[in-house]
Amino acid sequence: MNELIPLSQKLYILGINTKKGGIVSGSAVAMNSLLSGSLIIELFRNGNIEFDNKKIIVVNSKTDNGLHRFVLDKMNQSKRQLKISRWINKLGYSAKFIRKEVQQNLVKKRVIRMQPKQFLFFKWEIPVLLNKQMVAKLIAGIEKQIFSGSATEDEIILLSFIEPGGFLRRIYTERAERKKAKKRLKKMMIENPVSEAVAEAVMASQAVAASVAVSVATSGAR
Repeated sequence: MNELIPLSQKLYILGINTKKGGIVSGSAVAMNSLLSGSLIIELFRNGNIEFDNKKIIVVNSKTDNGLHRFVLDKMNQSKRQLKISRWINKLGYSAKFIRKEVQQNLVKKRVIRMQPKQFLFFKWEIPVLLNKQMVAKLIAGIEKQIFSGSATEDEIILLSFIEPGGFLRRIYTERAERKKAKKRLKKMMIENPVSEAVAEAVMASQAVAASVAVSVATSGAR
């Protein structure tokens, strides 16, 4: 499954409501920023980009991945090098397209289907999980990694997105379990550090996601 499902797609399916479909409220606000951040990490891990003082430099534009090509084209068109956080923000303007691409890739793999919805004249689609066993294995793997306290760098990268993505509530239904898992995750991040470049990308996407969440909460309270 790790070979078939890249980081961005794993984060997306983790946010889907198992019973009703659609993205759960706890993950909906952060999802766009998490997808942008995870795509940047995928490009780095694939050798397409490098980080220099938190700025992104394209070093190889060759890729067979359509979504990666879309992001790389945007980066190549930029007149100057931008920091990771700036690119996550800029990719936010293409959030609808990015989500659509992630959804279509998961549909092709028969992990999800897109279910039409309508209210009066408004029409939209929501993702519905088809391969629930795959998602169950993904969650079981995450639980095992948190419990064991050790993981590979790829696993640590995924775990780094669990709390900011609002996925803890889905994985652990009991508040006491979530609190315990949160502490174990923090400890794991210290004991199993990823490369500095990856850590910067993760932190940037987390910061942008948190900023968006605060902005939404503040506007909703007015």
